[in-house]
Amino acid sequence: MSLIQRLLSQPRIKAARLRLVGEPSARNYVQLASEHARLGEIDDVLRVCDEALALHAGNQELTRMYDRARALLREDRTRELAREIRESPRPGLYRELCAVLLEAGRIERAEECALEWFVATGDGQAQLVRADARLQRFLADRRREDGRLVCELLDSAEQLLPGDSRPLRMRLELCSAIGAWRDARHVMSQLLELEPGDPALEARFRTLNTMAETAPTLDAALREVERSGHLADEDRNTNTSAPTAVSIRPMLQSLAAQDGVHAAMYQRGATALVQGKKGATAERTARAVREVVQKSCTAARRLGLGQALEIELEGEFGRVVIVPTELGAAALWSGIPITDHQRSELLGLVGAGSTDGLEDAA
Repeated sequence: MSLIQRLLSQPRIKAARLRLVGEPSARNYVQLASEHARLGEIDDVLRVCDEALALHAGNQELTRMYDRARALLREDRTRELAREIRESPRPGLYRELCAVLLEAGRIERAEECALEWFVATGDGQAQLVRADARLQRFLADRRREDGRLVCELLDSAEQLLPGDSRPLRMRLELCSAIGAWRDARHVMSQLLELEPGDPALEARFRTLNTMAETAPTLDAALREVERSGHLADEDRNTNTSAPTAVSIRPMLQSLAAQDGVHAAMYQRGATALVQGKKGATAERTARAVREVVQKSCTAARRLGLGQALEIELEGEFGRVVIVPTELGAAALWSGIPITDHQRSELLGLVGAGSTDGLEDAA
């Protein structure tokens, strides 16, 4: 941006700050952050959004601006690190680049970077990062081969990093996620050898001891996760910041009341909340959406396509958009094209949905 444009922007920033003094609303914070964004002042955008979200936690527009600003900073840092590695490759740069890529959700690129790091240096930490990236892929896609590769990479990391508890803790995470409690108990005993007397580890070991006798082998547990698509510990993976049905229902009612909408639905497990349809029609809608989600996610997983992020159907009935996640799914059935704003509302539902108190279940 030119110097003249910056000078012209200063009065707008000053005016936006004065509006905040009189009314610290989310809208006024968004306007101030937008002025900084126009100038490319990403650090200031983050600062304003941080302050705003402390007062208006959960505001979608502020959250989107904050996430976008962080993403831009990560992109800048990624380019800078890649340039530095080309000029002077060393473990510290590789480590930071892999961390930035993992934070950005670029799992495959992080794994490629870690492999390059390992080939260049033979560093055991590179193997640990590769295992971490592959573990994230396994938890998302539930493919048995990914789980096996995690174990192989952790074997290598343990050999290269003797006495380091991180490979063991990552292996424990995998075993616990798939229900391989016997293997988890063995890993816990190794951790206790490294950290004897740790009360938390000892308590966890006692718990695993009671679960290990009837537990499947690690390979059998991996096969079952691939077949069913469900992790053993998913029921315990709760979202503590999730709104209750008291907040979900108004969001669904708002969607269902919009022009052209036939029904809006939130589903988690065997429980569903439907607005716009009643009685048997609501039950059929919920069952149909649940079946579409299950079959689509299973097909994507088995074909190695990754996680299904959005499912869209179109026909004489109109259009149905479904947003599935591990926590649940939100769906909108409309007779007219579904807008970007409506898709954002569906994302908001599944991003923080909970089944607590869903008394109007279909």
